[in-house]
Amino acid sequence: MKNIKSQILLACLLVASLSCTAAPPLVYFGDTLQWNDEWKRTQCGVVGDALSLPEVSGIACSRVTPGYIWMESDDYTRVVATDEKGTHKYTQINFPNLKSLHIRTYDWEDMSGGVYEGTNYLFIGAFGDNEEVDDYYTIIYFEEPEITDGAKINIDPAQIEFVYPDGKSHNCEALMYDNIDQTLYIITKVYYNVCQVFSLPFRLDYGDEVQTLKYECDLGVKSDLGSGSKPYQGFHLVTAADISPDGKYILIKNHNNIVAKYSWVLLFTREEGESVAETLIRQTHPEPFKCYNYEWQGEAICWLDSTTFYTTSDSDGEPPIYKYTKKFPAGVESVQADKNKAGKSLVYIDGALYIRSKEGLFTMDGRMVR
Repeated sequence: MKNIKSQILLACLLVASLSCTAAPPLVYFGDTLQWNDEWKRTQCGVVGDALSLPEVSGIACSRVTPGYIWMESDDYTRVVATDEKGTHKYTQINFPNLKSLHIRTYDWEDMSGGVYEGTNYLFIGAFGDNEEVDDYYTIIYFEEPEITDGAKINIDPAQIEFVYPDGKSHNCEALMYDNIDQTLYIITKVYYNVCQVFSLPFRLDYGDEVQTLKYECDLGVKSDLGSGSKPYQGFHLVTAADISPDGKYILIKNHNNIVAKYSWVLLFTREEGESVAETLIRQTHPEPFKCYNYEWQGEAICWLDSTTFYTTSDSDGEPPIYKYTKKFPAGVESVQADKNKAGKSLVYIDGALYIRSKEGLFTMDGRMVR
């Protein structure tokens, strides 16, 4: 009966996704953006009941055990690892001592992964505040453990408490970590107005001292969207963000309007030597993905590598997990490297680009596959 129920629900979700109204052109700072049609989207799985995560707010691809995705939920103080199919819980992280550690146990709104001084960390943003009444907020972090089937791990995480530089309360659902400058970035969630980007360099020695974020830039729309535009066509209500492992690409996702059912994922391309903030300020015409379609309560996004990323939502009933891959011309299976890279070739396999050499097969960010 459970399998039949799941199949019926999955079929309904597929029909709903196909029937969703295509988003209108996106207005960003008064200009209409051009679609990026170089990517394709496929449904690779669902957030299954076995994960016990009814509201997935953040995801991050594992760097310690490639092939798996970490997921966290709003008010459930645990993190689980699954594969892209999402139907099996491989590892669960529990945090049994959060209250004694005085760590915030609610409104965990996003997660990200990154490397600091050679160690892989997972970061969780406990900074949701719909009513905008809290005095301070928290980023929880810990070393990423290895994923093994059936493992349950207890962890006492560290935390960074922070406030905003304007001294006000803010609601936030987007956290990303940059491997290049080893800095955390936070984006506020604002209705029908600009969202704001803040930063905090990551360090291990903050201790109990409350940190003040640095304001970096505005992001999105202002009240004037341009001639003929409607309020919901502007980019606001940011719900997720991530930076590719090589630092080159930035994804920012929004949940725009529950009535019109429009939302977008923006792609920012970083130039060499730029900080994340410099890229967001310079690139006034980021590219919305044409293949992206509205996800009910879509609040999670993460890069696998610079050619692949995932999204899912925090809606009830086994929401879909979507995989986005860079498109190549039909029939192209491999791209030969130039003569300066003798002995290596670029290979296109199952929708992703890999590096093949005599040492093995590697992802574009250098992780060995086989």
